[in-house]
Amino acid sequence: MKLIATALLVATGCLSLSGCPAKEAKDGLKSIDQATGVQCVTERDMMEKAVEAYTLLTGASPVNEAAMVPDYLRAESIYMDLDAAGNVVAAPGSGCT
Repeated sequence: MKLIATALLVATGCLSLSGCPAKEAKDGLKSIDQATGVQCVTERDMMEKAVEAYTLLTGASPVNEAAMVPDYLRAESIYMDLDAAGNVVAAPGSGCT
């Protein structure tokens, strides 16, 4: 009986100290989604500014994203692309809208 009581006491202590891992996991996923959303907004803004600068300085819209590297962008974006008209659009599979 004493062994069972000790085991229950230890188990209760462990559970109370560990918190709720499921809630922490959900909070973590929510934070990742929010961070991705912020990254999408940041990348779109950066890409739009690069397209604007490219257009103003060259007199033509960029034909693709690679045309802006390295003078207007450090690297091609994994979140944004350019469509045929030179508009900034979300890259397929990026999770951005």
